[in-house]
Amino acid sequence: MPQIVTIQLNGEPFTLPRCSSVSDLLTTIASEGKTVATVLNDQIVRPENRSAARLEEGDRVEILIFAGGG
Repeated sequence: MPQIVTIQLNGEPFTLPRCSSVSDLLTTIASEGKTVATVLNDQIVRPENRSAARLEEGDRVEILIFAGGG
């Protein structure tokens, strides 16, 4: 069984270790702690559910990072 999965992250292929969660993905791309919105296969993943949301081969993830400014 493969030890990695390939997902679509903001429309681009991205590989992660098998059994990674949305939270793991945010840590990998250094977004943990920033204000972000996450969408997994067209479903919003609330911050409190990111650790439980496991990523599987072919999943589509959209991450929007909010930036302050004026």
